[in-house]
Order: sequence, then structure tokens, then C-alpha cells
Amino acid sequence: MKKAYNETWVDNIENRNTIKDWYDEKVLSKQQYDKAIDLFPVNFYQPNMFIEFGLFMFTNLALSAAFGFLSITIFQDILNTSTGLAIISLIYCVLLIVFLEYLIRKRKLYRSGTDNALLYVAIGSLLTAIFSFTDFKWHISAYFLVSLLVFIPFLIRYGDPFVAVGIYVAWIALWFSLAIRYPAGKDLLPFIIMGVSAVGYFITRWWQNKNASAYYADAQICIEAGALITFYVAGNYWFVREGNAFLNNLATSVQIKFALLFYVLTVAVPAVYLVWGLKKQDRKMVLVGVAAAWFDVFTFRFYFSEIPIEWAMTIGGAFLASFAVWGIWFFKTPKWGLTSKQTLSAKDRDFEAFLLSQVLPHQTQQGNKMKFGDGEFGGSGSGSRY
Repeated sequence: MKKAYNETWVDNIENRNTIKDWYDEKVLSKQQYDKAIDLFPVNFYQPNMFIEFGLFMFTNLALSAAFGFLSITIFQDILNTSTGLAIISLIYCVLLIVFLEYLIRKRKLYRSGTDNALLYVAIGSLLTAIFSFTDFKWHISAYFLVSLLVFIPFLIRYGDPFVAVGIYVAWIALWFSLAIRYPAGKDLLPFIIMGVSAVGYFITRWWQNKNASAYYADAQICIEAGALITFYVAGNYWFVREGNAFLNNLATSVQIKFALLFYVLTVAVPAVYLVWGLKKQDRKMVLVGVAAAWFDVFTFRFYFSEIPIEWAMTIGGAFLASFAVWGIWFFKTPKWGLTSKQTLSAKDRDFEAFLLSQVLPHQTQQGNKMKFGDGEFGGSGSGSRY
């Protein structure tokens, strides 16, 4: 499927960000920075964060007002039936997609707020149309499956990270809703969620290796991080025990089957995330590991600790702050391939060589050597910085 946005410009945004980082690190002079930026043109309309948010909210309000006005005037009688709602929603979806494509092509929008809002409302309208045609009589798992199939082509065309989040939520919710239909499924639910999380993670890693374009980078990060989170959550003792009480309508939670196994998983998964993330230089895994380790403390305290919450937060915060300061100091000098300084990622090496040949030829002739960082930590695993 052809991509909606100019993929070269999207890649150039990433290249410009890299160049800006080098300029901030005083690797490039102002003249070299300006010349390097000119090598990677970007003609998208990209407002700042506040304008983007304002455009997003304004577009949503305008679309809601337009649909509401039509609903109480022209389409009031039609919308009283499920079929009528489905037809109007489908027409609304088509009009929104046509308008979205026009703005992307003619106005060169790229995640400007307006195109995001049009995309999300169009997806919502399409799902409403499909669900209305079924008169909302299907099992909920069928709706999650339909949502998954609807999200995928939109992700392929637009590469939107929030659509990727929708895909992963639908993926997990599909298996969750299927499992809880059966008593055996409820008993095996943690292992089912861990299994489908692992599948989602490895599919995303395969996708990253096959397509390293910046077009899908944010979407891939969202799905990969989501898989790491749900894998941990499914094995965490607190989630399993309290979730078991909720699914079985118990007033208070009781000891669960295989409790020892979940004790081990609660401690082991964050440790594996931290060790493996550092070894593979995967920033996402390290960050999720840190968050999971914090939740391990909460889990332990929830069942066993008598320390007041104020003291626990104070002691924990002081420890984490001290550990962070020590870590920055300790890794200021690179050790074991890790450093607290920002360095080039592996995917930037070829880009660095190209940029040097284009904007620094005089440096090479004079024999000056440029040092682009003294560490080897490659960032998130998908090419960003640590």
C-alpha cells in the first residue's frame, strides 16, 4: 500500500534531528549546520506543539458540530435505526478520508493536529458503521478482531503511532476476551497474555529489521513498548491476584494458583529487562525495566510492608535520585560499551560518513579529525539515542 506522506521528507526529519543534535554538541559549526540542513529538505507543515494541540481540538470540535447539526436536521429520522447510523457513518468516513488525503497532498500536513483529528474521526466513523451494521449483536471478541483488521491498513498508509497503540490494544483485548469465556481460559489467562505479548514483540522486531524507515519508527516503538509492558503485567503477582478476584467476583483477593511462579516472574522479568536492555543497548527495555522494578516495590508493599506510605515514598525517591546521580557520574567515562553521554547510534554511521563527505570536505583535506562521541550505546534498539 502506498504511503500517504512523502517518505523521503519523513526520513529527512530524522536526519535533521540528528544534525541538530550534532550542532548542539558543537560538532558542527553554524555554517556546516546550515549546509547540512539544506541537504535534507522537508516541506511539511509542522506547527509547534501548542498550535498542533489547538488545531487538533478545533478540528475535533468542528467535526463534532458538523455531524451533530446534520444529525438533528437532515439525518434525524435516518439515524433512529442501526442501518441508518451505519450508512451515515460510512459516508462520513469516506468524506473525511477524501478531505484528509487532499490536505496531505495539497497542504502538505504531517502530524499537524488537523490531519491527526481527521484520521482518528474517520477510523471511529468506519468502526461505528461496521458495528451498526451488526446491530451490536456480535460477541465482544469479534469487535476487537474487526477493530484490529480496520486499524492495520490505516497504520500501513499513515504510520500514526496512536493507530499503532490501537492495534496493540485490540490485539491484547481480543485474546483476553476469548480467554475469559472459558473457566480454563481464566486459569491460563496470565500465560496467554504473556504468550501473545511475546508474539507481538517479536513480530515488531522482525518488522523493524525489515523496514527501518523513520516512517514507521514511532509506531514500532509504541507496539514494542506495549508488548514489554503487557508481558510484565501478565506475570506480576499483584495484577494476577487482584485480576483473579475481579474476574471471579470475589469481595477480597485470595491466594492464587502457582503463587511461587508469579513471585519469581514479578522479580525476574524486570531484572531481565534491565540486564538484557543494557546488553543489547535497548533504551525502551531499560525504561520499562525501571518502571517494572518500581512496581515490584509497590507489589511487595501492598501485601507485606507496614512502612507508612509517606516514608516509603521519601526513602524510595531519595534512593532513586541518588542512584541516578551516581549512574550519570559513573558512566561519564564509558564502561562496558555504555556511557551517560549522548552518542551516535549504529544506524547513524553511514549517515555520518555521507554528511562528512558533503559538508566537511575541507576538514578531511586538512587532516582534522572529527570525534562524534566516545561511547557505543546505540539507544532504543531502533536507532534513537540513549
